[in-house]
Amino acid sequence: MQLPSVDVFIALIFLVGIGYGFLLKREKAITTLCSVYIGLVIASSFSQTIFDFFNGDKTIGGSVWIKSNASLSTISVIVFLLSILLISGAINSSNSKSGDISPIEVFFYSALTVALIISSVLGFLPEDIRNHYTEISRGAGYLYNFRTLIIVLPPLTLILLNWKKK
Repeated sequence: MQLPSVDVFIALIFLVGIGYGFLLKREKAITTLCSVYIGLVIASSFSQTIFDFFNGDKTIGGSVWIKSNASLSTISVIVFLLSILLISGAINSSNSKSGDISPIEVFFYSALTVALIISSVLGFLPEDIRNHYTEISRGAGYLYNFRTLIIVLPPLTLILLNWKKK
């Protein structure tokens, strides 16, 4: 029995992410998108320090350290996803009302959020593993090759889609 391709999993993640965005509605989908950016900054800034701590190169208080075999990419992905969950959970737990609900906007914001997460995770992977996934998966290849556009597109979308509301 042949396993499904990576593209099937990427498509499934997009469908689940977009469905989740429709459940959240517009305002909370935007805050989740913003929490992905915050998670990207946190992971980029602190992953090396956390990696050094888990490899015994850095200590806390001069005496606490952990020796493990964790890789930098594993630490980066965990810090990235954990910060997204914690930040979006804290922001989305408020009882704010979700203003105007536009299904097209929710679709765009949710799709961009999922694309940003997947392209960021691919970016954190070691080069040989990332190359393997981009070779066997068309979707992973597109998401990684257009990573710069995926990083720039959400703020532009926010500006363009909210321009009419001012």
